[in-house]
Amino acid sequence: MENTESLFFLMISLLLAYGVGCLGRKRKIGFGFAFALSLLNVVIGLIVVLCSKKKVEFIDINKDKI
Repeated sequence: MENTESLFFLMISLLLAYGVGCLGRKRKIGFGFAFALSLLNVVIGLIVVLCSKKKVEFIDINKDKI
């Protein structure tokens, strides 16, 4: 019974860490670092991701013109 509970909490923590990593994907911190940090502590990982700056995306307006 104890192994089942441990597996359940491990799966929940991995899912939460994946969610925080997905949030970090569009920020300067990136997915990998956000995921790794949130594996240690999900709350701290979330705080660091939310404090991280967003990536600047450039749109090439001349891309469609030949």
